[in-house]
Amino acid sequence: MSQTTKPWVIGNWKMNLDRRAAEILAREIADDPSCRAKIKVGLAPPFPYLDRVAEILGHGPVALLGQDLHPEARGAYTGSVSGPMLRDMGVTHVLVGHSERRRLHGEDDNMIRRKISAAVEAGLTPVVCVGEDLAQRESQQAMTTITTQLEAALAADGWPGQGETLVAYEPVWAIGTGRVAGREQIIEIHTGIRRLLPGHARILYGGSVSPDTAGPLAREKEIDGLLVGSASLTATTFLAIVKATTPA
Repeated sequence: MSQTTKPWVIGNWKMNLDRRAAEILAREIADDPSCRAKIKVGLAPPFPYLDRVAEILGHGPVALLGQDLHPEARGAYTGSVSGPMLRDMGVTHVLVGHSERRRLHGEDDNMIRRKISAAVEAGLTPVVCVGEDLAQRESQQAMTTITTQLEAALAADGWPGQGETLVAYEPVWAIGTGRVAGREQIIEIHTGIRRLLPGHARILYGGSVSPDTAGPLAREKEIDGLLVGSASLTATTFLAIVKATTPA
């Protein structure tokens, strides 16, 4: 991890928690001093709780993220949430292309490209997620798959822009399984991603991140932060990851 830039730790709550639990978790994280100074922390709550979490985070150091957005700014898209709506709620960043959106909702590279453009147009920083599934990994197609995903992302209007460029590498086969990609696998992919991106892209790792794995991952110079799933649902585990990732 670079010694000149702050690492990111982003908690993706996915479709979990109720309103009260979301309030308590957001406050415990926002009030903890470890989420300041040497690290950047972000939370991506479910859409119904964005407004309340935004109130709790206020203008403090913890960023508010959307979990997804629609590629159009407005229209007859029942159940969808647009970039301008997220921005209006105080969101500054948004996950785009998460593996669960690709796998469960059939989002292809073209849809991801459109969503990245929509995020940029709305003034949001997209966190572009890429990664391979188990079949692609076992057939030696991991980097080929990710290259295709990134080439589509790079075709998006305005991305990368003048602001921070964030990409999250998710080995799909490691998400929610308790498995973590090996060090050599992670470094190989992160190095390959960096070659494809212009400028100083920040490349995060996401894949069953835990307090035990966070420290070793954070010490790798090619890893600029972590995207955390289930371990972000309790303050104790998430803050332990934040502390393990914070530079000395």
